[in-house]
Amino acid sequence: MLQFIDKLAISFAPLAKNARSARTFLYQVTADRHREANPKLVLAVTQNDAVRRPMIEVLYRDKTKLSLDCSNLKVADIVKDVGKHAKKLQLEEDIKSSS
Repeated sequence: MLQFIDKLAISFAPLAKNARSARTFLYQVTADRHREANPKLVLAVTQNDAVRRPMIEVLYRDKTKLSLDCSNLKVADIVKDVGKHAKKLQLEEDIKSSS
């Protein structure tokens, strides 16, 4: 999933209850196996108590942008939403390479 993402910006209030999914997603994408998939990934993290709603902004390789308000999402929903466009890019790359 991360190999098709150029930039990932995650902002949340570190102690807010509604930021749990954003914190967990951040923990998952910083795991070594995910970082090795795309070492060029730019990861911008903003942890500030002034942040009202946890947000994740994704810039894909094809310059498509995705913004997610994570206050009411579970981690599985975030992964699904972020991965949806990445799967489309993977399919396009597979079609190009098989031709």
